[in-house]
Amino acid sequence: MTDPRLEDHAVGVELQLTELVEKRERALVQGRSDRAEALTVEIEALQADLAATAERIAGEHFELPDIVDEEHLDPPGGAGAAP
Repeated sequence: MTDPRLEDHAVGVELQLTELVEKRERALVQGRSDRAEALTVEIEALQADLAATAERIAGEHFELPDIVDEEHLDPPGGAGAAP
């Protein structure tokens, strides 16, 4: 299980990347190479952010839950319940 805030952040960055890549493609088609270059810088920054976020998500480790053997569980109704 990972921190949902990190996963939400990653999804948000992916959406921003998609939008910026589309804007860059439009700028290139329109011959606006200066705008395309500026967008490329923004895209690279977001890609670095996404990579760092992915590393943090992959590096998260939580303690495994203790699994209790059924033989050691109290019967329904508690320890004093009639069989």
